[in-house]
Amino acid sequence: MSRILPFCLITSLLTVGPGYVASTLAAQSASSGAASDRADSDRAQHGETQINRSPSWTEQQIRDAFAKTHQGYSTDEVLVCRARCDAYLAELGIAADNLDQFPQQQAALLQLLKLRKSGRLNVPAIRRSQSDSSPWNETAEIAIRTILDRHRVSIDDVLCSPQLRLELQAEAIAISPLAPPDLIRKAVLRLRKVRKLRPELVLRVADWQTNVVTMPVNEIDFESLPESPGIYLFRSEEGYLYIGESENLSTRISQHLAGSHNVGLAKRLSMSADAVGQALTLELHVFAQDSPGSRVVMRRAYESELIRSRQPKFNLQP
Repeated sequence: MSRILPFCLITSLLTVGPGYVASTLAAQSASSGAASDRADSDRAQHGETQINRSPSWTEQQIRDAFAKTHQGYSTDEVLVCRARCDAYLAELGIAADNLDQFPQQQAALLQLLKLRKSGRLNVPAIRRSQSDSSPWNETAEIAIRTILDRHRVSIDDVLCSPQLRLELQAEAIAISPLAPPDLIRKAVLRLRKVRKLRPELVLRVADWQTNVVTMPVNEIDFESLPESPGIYLFRSEEGYLYIGESENLSTRISQHLAGSHNVGLAKRLSMSADAVGQALTLELHVFAQDSPGSRVVMRRAYESELIRSRQPKFNLQP
């Protein structure tokens, strides 16, 4: 990861003291293997999804299973297409619908990708799917970013984990009820290839102790909204609409939807929802009280980075 930070982020980090900056940069300089181990440990402590990377088959078994079932398509198409994925797993003796075999599914798919990336798969791909995923780009971007923010995993991890694939599709359906699973996954891979899903630096520099939750705006229980500092994102099939920060998310969301905080924005959000014919969704990044997000200057750095990278329709660009 580049050590060149945006000026606004450097300024924000310096406000919390040189010791914090030094410890952050020191953590980044650790070896990639140790960093991965620490990330897995952190996920365990926070009750987050665990990624099983333990190999269970020989390279030849993985190669043979792929060769027999891929029908000329690439490994990406195996991840995207449920039928091809199920056939590959079945060749390895894994039942795709067996909950008890979810860890084996994950390991088998990760091994396949590892073999492809190392150049040792040696099974030619001669066919390309003609299905068009572009109409689902906005929905796929929102859904995958939500999962990545929530679990701090990679896109490969999401596409190889049965649990995270289901969670990805649930987030997509919350935005677009007719979202087709295969095309959502294909759109995710396409967005990564065109570098639309580059990691957001500010989310990686600090331990924000973030809890990411989503909900339809028309089903919000205002009494249960967190009275915590955080970031909020209004979303729809159009993509991201507005991103903001607040010391008290419950108060700010209530103000927005009542039109008392920003009447013009409330009208524009309402018009946007009417235009796509369905309710808005709300995404909250809720920070712990002792996290960097408890400081307004840090929240604003986080907010600015999200606005820069996700380009919400109704925000002024920072």
